[in-house]
Amino acid sequence: MRRLTILMMPIMAMTASCSGPIETRIQTQTAASMPAQKQYSFTAKPEQNSEIYKTARNLVTEALSAKNFSATEQASIMVHIALANRPALIAMTTGEENDIDIIVSQKERKPLQSCEDVEHRLTVTMVDSANGSTVYSGTAAEYHCKGSLEQSLPHLIDGALSGLGGDPNQPANEKIRTRAGIE
Repeated sequence: MRRLTILMMPIMAMTASCSGPIETRIQTQTAASMPAQKQYSFTAKPEQNSEIYKTARNLVTEALSAKNFSATEQASIMVHIALANRPALIAMTTGEENDIDIIVSQKERKPLQSCEDVEHRLTVTMVDSANGSTVYSGTAAEYHCKGSLEQSLPHLIDGALSGLGGDPNQPANEKIRTRAGIE
C-alpha cells in the first residue's frame, strides 16, 4: 500500500497543478523609421478606462521611457493598446467564407490538465500622427490555466515591445520566449 501511495504522488501532483514552462509567443514588425522626436500619446478610447488598461498603460509608459520615449499631448506617435483574455478553446480568425485566415488556432487541453486554458494577448500599435501609417506593431500572447492577465502583463509588454527600434526593411519577427511559472 505504501508503494502505491509513493507511486501515485507524482500523478496526483501533475493533475492538481498546471505549473510548467510558459511560452510567450511574440510577433513584432517595424514598418517605418521612428521620428527624430520620440514623443507619444495614448489613443483615447472609453472602453480602455478599466483598471487592467490603466495598469497596461502604466507599464507601457515605463517600458517606452526606458527606450527614450516621452509622453506628451501633441505627440508625433499615437500608441494603441489592445488586450484580450479569451478561452483558448476558441480560435481567432479573420475573413469570410472561402477566404479565412487563422490568427490563432484553438488550443487543445493537455492530458491530465485540471483547468481550462485562457489566452492572454496584448498588442501595442504605434501610428504616425501626421499620416496615420503604422510605424510599429508588436503582439505577445500566452496560454494560462491558472495565471491572471495582470500577472502576464509585464511579460506581454516586454515581448510586444521587444522589436521596437528594429530595421523597417526586415520582415515581421516571430519568436517564442520560455519562462517558468504558473500556467
